[in-house]
Amino acid sequence: MGDFASPAVGPNGSICINNSMNPASGSVVPAGAVGIPKHSTVVERLRQRIEGCRRHHTICENRYQQAHSEQLELERRDTVSLYQRSLEQRAKKSVGGGDPDSASSTEQRNNTLIAVRTSACS
Repeated sequence: MGDFASPAVGPNGSICINNSMNPASGSVVPAGAVGIPKHSTVVERLRQRIEGCRRHHTICENRYQQAHSEQLELERRDTVSLYQRSLEQRAKKSVGGGDPDSASSTEQRNNTLIAVRTSACS
């Protein structure tokens, strides 16, 4: 960041960014001794900075995608667990009834529960 000359006050009170380029300052400008960096140097520094930002973004994006997929997997497991609990509660409620039709529906619910458990394990 110290590549640029600091501003100075010229003889007429105006701000002069580079005293060596001001003929009123009384100094002689040697050939090639200018305080402003070359365009190629500035462009190269910008390229390096942009490349650093790209690398950082790529690293962060990979971490985000990995964390996101892990979060989705946890949510899927929680959903399956809640669904299983709801099926078990329904099965318990229907076992308490003395109705013969409820026995067949209980059996059907239990089969569904078994199917969900086996699919969750795989």
